[in-house]
Order: sequence, then structure tokens, then C-alpha cells
Amino acid sequence: MIKDSILLLADSPILNPKEIIPYHNLSTNYSVYLNTLLFSNWIDLLSESDNQVELFTLLNERDKEYLPKYLLPTGANSVFYKEDIDVNLTEIIYNHSSHLDSKTIIVYFNSIGLKLNEIFRAFSLVTTDEPSLVIGKSDSHKINCVCAKNIENELFSLLIKSKRCYDKYLGLISYKDYFLHPIRNFLSIDEFEDIKNYILSYQKKKVYHTAVRKCMRVLTIYLLNTKSY
Repeated sequence: MIKDSILLLADSPILNPKEIIPYHNLSTNYSVYLNTLLFSNWIDLLSESDNQVELFTLLNERDKEYLPKYLLPTGANSVFYKEDIDVNLTEIIYNHSSHLDSKTIIVYFNSIGLKLNEIFRAFSLVTTDEPSLVIGKSDSHKINCVCAKNIENELFSLLIKSKRCYDKYLGLISYKDYFLHPIRNFLSIDEFEDIKNYILSYQKKKVYHTAVRKCMRVLTIYLLNTKSY
């Protein structure tokens, strides 16, 4: 059975307190804590896949010593890049995967709202008959995920070059003949305000899944340590 691949990506240091860029209105330590919760939320989610997918994590090497072993499930393929993400994605998949003819979805670690069944739906949208590309975007037009069959290095490098800007990425790949499948209504946690808005939206729906509870934990800690909201 050919397993499709999920590549969980952090495009800058997220765990090393000396290297991360703290969230606005959040200290360095709490920013690391938030990043850890966002990262672990994906690990928890992907652990429910019953070994149907092959998991890769792509992190900055400056985070290597700060990555707790408990965060990664058994069998996960952890790859660390250097200063710039100039990695050869095809080579990574080739060296670490036993299923070379698989589909791959790249997911940013600070994305929220993408459920496991939606990941499998993205895989199903990528057809073998014609080149297809699934792009997930947030309400703020930030790219949350990209899915394709045998993702080319160029697609990956242009994704990094676009700095996750949806419109810019479409412009960069416009010369390629891809059938695009946009998927929407996801959230990218780029500012601390995004957490508060995310929690409030789910409080209205009275839905409290794991990601919401983890974000509420950070918000509670923040409120206990500051007078401002």
C-alpha cells in the first residue's frame, strides 16, 4: 500500500528562545510555549491517522536541541535545514520515504482548522490524470498548505519565496499548467490577536476541540500575567 506524505513545516526557528521572533504582546518564553502547543496540536492530530500517512517534520537546525522527543511520534522523519530553506524536497522524500509515487501535502505548523479528513480530501483532489495542485489559505490570504503528487523542488522553493502570500504564489506558479483546487476557511496564527479571535469564534459555536483548548491555555496564562487584553 502506497502511503501519502505529510510534511509539517516551520519556516523559521520556533523553539529556540534565542532565535525565535516573539509574538506581539507575548514574551519570548510564552511565544515558545505557544509554538510548542501549535506544533504538538498537529502531532496529536496526525497520530489519529492510524499509520495511513508518512509524517515528515522540517524544522530549522537551531531548534534541534530544543525539540522534546515526546513531541514526535515513533517513526516520524525529522529533517533540519540550515539558515535558508534551500533544501531539496525531492531528495528528502526519496531518502526518507518508502513510497516514492505518493502525494505530498506541506502543512505549516501554525495553521489551525485543517482536519484530518480534509487532508485526505486534499489527497483525493490531486488526480493522476492531470497535474493538480491543492492550496489551502487562511482568511488573511496566508497559505496554510500545498498538496500535489510528487511535489517538485521548484514548487517548494516558490512557496518559500512567496512568504506564504496566496496571491503572490499564484503569480509565481502561473506559468505552470496546474489544475488548482483552492480550499479555504483556515487560520494562520501569526499574531497573538489571532488566538483571541480564534477562541472567540469557537466560543460562539460552543465547540472545544484540542486546538481550541490549547490556545485557551496560552490565553489564560497571558491574562494571568498581564493587565492588558
